[in-house]
Amino acid sequence: MYQARTEGEGSTREAVAIGLGVLIGFSPFYGLHLAICLAAGWLLRLNRLKLYLAANVSNPFVAPVLVLGELQAGAWITRGEWHTLSLEAAREVDPWVFGADVLVGSVVLGGIFGVLAGMATWFSTRGQDSVLAPIMRRAADRYMRASITAWEFARAKLRADPIYGAVIARRLLPSGGTLIDVGCGQGLMLALLAEAARAWDSGAWPASLPPPPRADHLVGIETRHRVARMARRALGEDATIVVGDARDHALREARVRLFFDVLHMIPFADQERLLAASADTLEPGGVILVREADAAGGWRFVAVSAGNRAKALVTGSWRQTFHFRTADDWTELFARLGFRVSRFSAGTGTPFANVLFALTDRRSASASSTRP
Repeated sequence: MYQARTEGEGSTREAVAIGLGVLIGFSPFYGLHLAICLAAGWLLRLNRLKLYLAANVSNPFVAPVLVLGELQAGAWITRGEWHTLSLEAAREVDPWVFGADVLVGSVVLGGIFGVLAGMATWFSTRGQDSVLAPIMRRAADRYMRASITAWEFARAKLRADPIYGAVIARRLLPSGGTLIDVGCGQGLMLALLAEAARAWDSGAWPASLPPPPRADHLVGIETRHRVARMARRALGEDATIVVGDARDHALREARVRLFFDVLHMIPFADQERLLAASADTLEPGGVILVREADAAGGWRFVAVSAGNRAKALVTGSWRQTFHFRTADDWTELFARLGFRVSRFSAGTGTPFANVLFALTDRRSASASSTRP
C-alpha cells in the first residue's frame, strides 16, 4: 500500500500519470485498462494506482456517453459528417468503420481531456515539490503506526496546507523552551518540528533554508481522545500529548504557543480569556502564532465556513458553533491584550481566506507591528 501510494511522486509525474490515465480510460480497449495502466506505469515510472484511478473516468455510468462522443468525433474528424442516431442506421454501418471512428475519437477526446486533467493536477500539486517535501514525507510516515487513514490525512494536509512550510521555513519562532500546540489534532505540526530537528542534526536540512526552530519540549493539547491517541502513537517520546480543553487547564509557561484554526471554535469571551492567560504565561521574547479565517474575506471566507460546517456534520458535532472575526477585529483584540502584532496572508495557493498572526509580548522588542 505504501509503495502504491508513494511511487512516482512529484507534481510533473503525478500530472503525467493522471493525464495518461484519462487517455487510457477513453480508449475502447475495455477489459484491458488495468493491464495497460500497469505496463505504462512500469515503463514510465509513474504511479500505477493513480493511472488506474484516472482510467476509471470510463465507468459503467459514463462509458455509454463517452463511446457516443468518440463515435461522433471520429466520424466528423475522418469524414466531416455525423452518424445518424437510429437502429436502422446502426445496422447499416460497417463494423470496421464504427471501430475506426471510435478509436480516432477516443485518441482525440482522450488527449484533450487528458491534457486538461494533467494541467489541473500540476497546478494543484506544483507546490508539493518544495525542498521540505522529504521532511514532510517523513513526518507523515509516522502516522503509519496509527492507521492508513491517519497517514493519508497527514500526507494530504502537510502537502496542501501552506501553514506547515511557513512555520518551518520562515523565521517566525524562537528556539528553546517549551512549545505548546493548542488544539494539536493528530499532532502534524509537532511531527514536522520533530522531523525538522532530526534533519538538521543529520545534515539533511536544506541548505537554502534558515535553521529550523527547535524547542526543548513539544507539547500538544487536544480535546478528542481518539485523535490524541493517534498523536501519541505518531510522536512517541518526541512530544507530550495532553487530553483536555486548554480553557480548563492552568497554562504552563511557554516560549511558543500555537493556535491554528482553534479560536473560532470557542465563544468570543473564552477567546479573550484564553489569549489573556497565554499572554500571562508567555516567556519574554516568546511568540504566539494564531491562524484564523478573515470573516471579511468574501467568497474565500465562505469556503472556510462551509468546510467547517461540513466537517462538523461528518464528525457528528451537529451543535458546534463558530465564532469568527475579521482580520482587523483579531488585530484589535490582540493589541488590546498587550501584544505586538505581525500579520501575514496564510491562504496563498488555497481558496481560503486564512490569516497568520505572530504575537509577541510588548516586553519583547524583537517584533514590530505590521499590516501588509
